[in-house]
Amino acid sequence: MEHIFITDLDGTLLQSNGFLSVESEEVLNQLALTQHKIAFATARGLTSAQKVIHHIGWNFPVLLNNGAVIYDWQRQKVLKINGIAPQLIQMILELGSAHGLSPLIFTLNEKFEEGIFYQQNPSKGLHYFMGMRPNDPRFVEVENISDALITADTQGLVLMFIDSYEALVPLKLYLQEQAANEVNCLLLKDQYIPDHFVLEISSTTATKEHGIAYLIQEYNLKPEQLHLFGDNLNDQGMLALPANTYAVSNAHPAILAQATHVIPSNDQSGVAQTIQHIISREEKR
Repeated sequence: MEHIFITDLDGTLLQSNGFLSVESEEVLNQLALTQHKIAFATARGLTSAQKVIHHIGWNFPVLLNNGAVIYDWQRQKVLKINGIAPQLIQMILELGSAHGLSPLIFTLNEKFEEGIFYQQNPSKGLHYFMGMRPNDPRFVEVENISDALITADTQGLVLMFIDSYEALVPLKLYLQEQAANEVNCLLLKDQYIPDHFVLEISSTTATKEHGIAYLIQEYNLKPEQLHLFGDNLNDQGMLALPANTYAVSNAHPAILAQATHVIPSNDQSGVAQTIQHIISREEKR
């Protein structure tokens, strides 16, 4: 039986330092040469993902920007985009401004060129985020994000606010009350920036579960052949899909309770070890 393995990256496949272990790299590249399929589902955009996993032969479509983009890694082709409507972006920007907050907006144009737009005088959290990515050509400083998006003829995928928990909660609650049918709001503790939280806002169709459901339908995948790995709250939806589900031992308590299996942590190469065990067991049948 052909197996399809789809894993989250940060906190799941990647180690705590943000990189792949040697063991994981070897297992995944060996698997890519077989009939089995490997892919990932991440909050990262293409450029950010490429920096840490470009040397893996992903042989099945991957999910970027939490499912806003479905991308064929081998053919370097976009299969599907689920962006945020311009009027919604404007509403969120105005609401954020009223709370003294301004986001990063991750964008994509028709040439599949990524951008990360931000307004002048970004917050401490945004400064930290950008400082971790020096000389990244995706960053574009503008006076007015809404006007800049129109001028650049680009599509907004994800809005990201980075600030304290107390600053972000009121914005999240308001959006959930006023636009619950149009946007997803995910509030998570930042894995790399101390004492900061991230509020990610995307279209309701731009989720990992929507993206994987699309792949299930397109490729006629069966629950017994599909394996999904996660660690954080943005993985809850995909781990609720009909599939074999796995949580690394360092996962959020809600994910540990939800997944069918708990496996070794990301720093123990738990995903790679589990994949290796599943394939080994299959070959012995």
